[in-house]
Amino acid sequence: MRKEKKGISLNGFSACYDLLTPAECSRLRRRQIELAGVREGEAVLDVGCGPGALTVLAGLAAGRKGSAAGIDLAPRMIERARRKAKRIGLEIDFRVASVDDIPWPDGSFDLVISSMMFHHLPVRIKEAALLEIHRVLKPEGRLFLYDFAVPSPLTFPLMLLLLVWIAPTRYQLLGRLPALIRRCGFVYSEWIHRGIFFNGTLNYKQRWPARPTEEPDAGTPEIGGEQPCG
Repeated sequence: MRKEKKGISLNGFSACYDLLTPAECSRLRRRQIELAGVREGEAVLDVGCGPGALTVLAGLAAGRKGSAAGIDLAPRMIERARRKAKRIGLEIDFRVASVDDIPWPDGSFDLVISSMMFHHLPVRIKEAALLEIHRVLKPEGRLFLYDFAVPSPLTFPLMLLLLVWIAPTRYQLLGRLPALIRRCGFVYSEWIHRGIFFNGTLNYKQRWPARPTEEPDAGTPEIGGEQPCG
């Protein structure tokens, strides 16, 4: 029996990833930190951290009394993230790991951040990842998720045409992720940021997680140091 993939590793893009996506100096990354509500003294985990752009900003926001950590499947991404944190004088715990097997004990973090990564995960891994995130969050901890959701009317035809063939992404474009978030033990909030392509939501940990009882298919629902920038 073939083992299911954990997701997509962008190891080969590590050298140019900061050029292809928003880096830590970008307005988008700083806006994400504001939306996530990173507070001084908090412990923050960035899952699917890539080369660490958002993790670095989370570390700066959490300050010396807080902490930041990041995980990614791609070893080269983690290497670059470690070099980046060292260059600006931040102590960040970067590890090569999968989001469905987070190498920290229960209740380790106040906030978990996932940015533009969740759509890479197969549906069953999405479920396992949410349960793991729930596990490592402290009571009343938060999950900030920034990713694809039901597209706006302006981009709906284009998004479906380009991405409907990719099952993990289709699952989110058709609006099924919020229900899965709730079934994995979170109080799902409405989207606190709606962009042209990506949306952001903040979800709060419930006391007891509820493992999904229905098959997570892709059926169609009702659609209605030093500062890094100088």
